[in-house]
Amino acid sequence: MRDGYPLYQLASTIRPMPTKPQHAALDLPDFLTDEQRAIITAGYEHSVITAVAGSGKTSTLAWRIRYLLQQGHDPDRMLVLMFNRSARVDFGRKLQEVCHQSGLALPEIRTYHAMGLRLYKRFVREGYLPGFSDKILTEQEISFQAWQLTRRLAPEDLADEIRRNKKDFVETATGFIDLVKTTLSPAEIVFEELGYADKHRYLIDLFHSFEQWRKNQSRISYADMLYEPVMAIHQNPPLQRLVGNKMDLILVDEYQDTNEIQHLLLRYVAGDRARVTVVGDPDQTIYEFRGAKPEFILKRFSDEFESPLEQTLSYTFRYGHRVALLANHLICHNTGRKDVLCHSHPSTPATEVELHRVDSDSDTVIRILQQAPEANLSDTAILFRVWSQSVPIELK
Repeated sequence: MRDGYPLYQLASTIRPMPTKPQHAALDLPDFLTDEQRAIITAGYEHSVITAVAGSGKTSTLAWRIRYLLQQGHDPDRMLVLMFNRSARVDFGRKLQEVCHQSGLALPEIRTYHAMGLRLYKRFVREGYLPGFSDKILTEQEISFQAWQLTRRLAPEDLADEIRRNKKDFVETATGFIDLVKTTLSPAEIVFEELGYADKHRYLIDLFHSFEQWRKNQSRISYADMLYEPVMAIHQNPPLQRLVGNKMDLILVDEYQDTNEIQHLLLRYVAGDRARVTVVGDPDQTIYEFRGAKPEFILKRFSDEFESPLEQTLSYTFRYGHRVALLANHLICHNTGRKDVLCHSHPSTPATEVELHRVDSDSDTVIRILQQAPEANLSDTAILFRVWSQSVPIELK
């Protein structure tokens, strides 16, 4: 909602959403594709949009919001959820650009964590959750506690291995703590479901000990900004009524990187009232190590939000036909994906692809770079599968 008016604030009156809002004329730019136009002018219903890399989804979503606003939808009952702060800033800038000189009031754009923290503070005031320090736990503080608890709780026969591989054991512990907080399942269940080696069973006790320490210190981490309020809502039906059904429209970006806690928070806030649009690409789920699962955009959303409209942004403006064709051939080996082909838009310049089979990557990369005009070197990127592959090239 607008600045100063919290998302969860109870409205004094609930205005029914018009089922047939008055249609206002909207001149769409000529550069928009037919797919983009269909998304922008879609009706008032749940929607799941599969958008390939570089498909102009930010512009499409900004024009979609402008269209909805011009249809008479209330910006105070619209919520846009972005994956992180950088995405929120970029989208806010694009929305301002699209709605420039329109005179339209704009909806709230938030990250999941910002929305979770706002709810958390409200639940503290309502007495559902204990208060906490404003000093959010840093990664260093969490890692230090994880190290202390690992040394205390891990089996004695792991002592030498722990001393030799401190970094690995600390990352395993902090990763497990974060993964437990992406779901409502107990630590014991998460441990079994993720198939940890039996030698790491001490992680279950480590999680509970870490939580006891954290709560004794009245501290929270970024993960707790979502985990604690969602757990509170799950366990207290009055909170479900407090947070739900206050929005008419919710739009969520990067839904392929959603985990269970984020998905549940969306469900609670949407309630039965809000119409929800989610956008993402299951082929780009890169946060599985944080509990993200492509199944939320592939199946769960359609199962839990009734009969959503399924739409696609299949044209990329980022690269030419050869790269698109190569990407399609590679990504088709993925299991659990939507049958969507990535096409290069005709306006996109052609890109070349060359395959070099050589013993020395570094010699070949240097030779290619030497053939390129010097002015182009600042616009050149070298990508690696693993970081260690960069060493011989950097030395060259």
